[in-house]
Amino acid sequence: METCRLNSSMNILVVDDDPGIVELLADLLQDLDYRVECAVNGVEALARMDAKEFDLMLTDINMPVMGGMELIERVKKLDNPPVIIVITAYASMQSAIDALKFGVYDYITKPFNLDMVSNAVERALEKRFLQRENINLKEMMALYRASELISSQSGLVEMVKVLFRSAASFTQTDFMALYLDDTSNGKRGDFKLSRRQLFHEMTASERYLISSLPKKLSYSVAKEHFLDHSSKIFKENDPLLTTFFSNSSKPIHFSSMMVFSLKAHNRLIGVLVLVSFTPEVIFSDKLRRSFYMLVSKVAACIENTYLNDNLQRQYIETVESFAQALEAKDSYTHGHSRQVSHYAALIARQLGFSKDKLAALQQAAILHDIGKIGISDSILNFSGELSESEFAEIREHPRKGRNILAPISSLAAVVAVVYHHHEHWDGGGYPEGLVGRAIPLMARIIGVADAFDAMTSQRPYRSPLSLEKAFVELQKEAGGQFDPELVGIFISQKDELAKLLESHREREHNLFKRKTDRMISSCKPEVVACG
Repeated sequence: METCRLNSSMNILVVDDDPGIVELLADLLQDLDYRVECAVNGVEALARMDAKEFDLMLTDINMPVMGGMELIERVKKLDNPPVIIVITAYASMQSAIDALKFGVYDYITKPFNLDMVSNAVERALEKRFLQRENINLKEMMALYRASELISSQSGLVEMVKVLFRSAASFTQTDFMALYLDDTSNGKRGDFKLSRRQLFHEMTASERYLISSLPKKLSYSVAKEHFLDHSSKIFKENDPLLTTFFSNSSKPIHFSSMMVFSLKAHNRLIGVLVLVSFTPEVIFSDKLRRSFYMLVSKVAACIENTYLNDNLQRQYIETVESFAQALEAKDSYTHGHSRQVSHYAALIARQLGFSKDKLAALQQAAILHDIGKIGISDSILNFSGELSESEFAEIREHPRKGRNILAPISSLAAVVAVVYHHHEHWDGGGYPEGLVGRAIPLMARIIGVADAFDAMTSQRPYRSPLSLEKAFVELQKEAGGQFDPELVGIFISQKDELAKLLESHREREHNLFKRKTDRMISSCKPEVVACG
């Protein structure tokens, strides 16, 4: 039974210009339950191989149009060539040697014994079966390794890069495009073109196809065409392409196209498009089914990334709201962190910080005092001189801040800044007593900005310093408490600082006035109406 099933799955091509030999071999092989096709010369044989994959080819040597040796040479250059048996009446030592050089499996002379042919075919197809299983195993291992590599990536960008590299290697695709559902605002949106890549130089027709590719897929179109189909192979005349390439006014030309739906929990989260422009690369159903295993893993990983990003974002928003609540409890420190972030940005821009690095610095500035949540209000709001034990508790706030932020992986760059923002250039700071450039640059920047805002803001125990006096204090501590280079950069931004300080003091004044007005209003005696 197993042999019968194996035979019926094997395709054999018989190539001979003698109709009697062709009929004899075809009858023999069909009786053994093999699927058989025939050709009368090498040209016809190659045409059949273009349309179908064969497991075994039996060929004569002397044939018109294209002989057996040339055919064998051409077949061996195919990506997945069949096993070859030569059957010829013109046997010679040289032809046998030439055939074996090309990797022919067996060499049978005419007239032949049918049992000999049958045995040779069975042995050749056993070899083919093992080759096919080995190829399948290699493909599965390659997909497994790609799957594990994708799972190990920490971010969406890195994950997609691995997907594209793996797809190019596994499918021999010429072009790829990935659309992802834009749910950044919490609502289901269009599918935006997230990444596209061409793996060789473009021709005119390829350039037209790529330029015609939509930048967005509406959710309704994506749902209609892709939600119910895990994957699909398209031909040029497929009606769906009219919708997909809606911007195109001319026919779209390609050799083969595969489209995969990225689904998680039966929700469509993306669409992956692979295009072959190479006539020799035609995507097969077998390839489509195999590659979908990797695509489904990618979809799960992308969904997990979205969930993790949402969780991280909610955690950050919660922590930032705690920081704002902490400052709101004291009118003297209200808006302090936001102001520190503005001052820190002035230095960072002069240092050429990238957009992402600047955003991380400003986030660190907003959160730099988050550890004070764990400090007693009586100590934080005390206007007199603190005792040694009280000051020791204050000095714990960088450590407490680090512990609060450490679970948020997306704030990894911020944690060290929050922890070290009270270090001094000369090593006299806390919590680690780091010296000079051993202190993270962002922490040194926030140290300058933090001190400047404290000096120029109203405090219960003193009035704010003027811009000039604050500069004098910073210069006194340049090389002591502060990085001297950063102090110089900061002071050089005098005009911008003056504008920020004026705006900040105006907000402080308005806040104080509103608070005073509310207090006065709450103290007014009730007016009793007299009859």
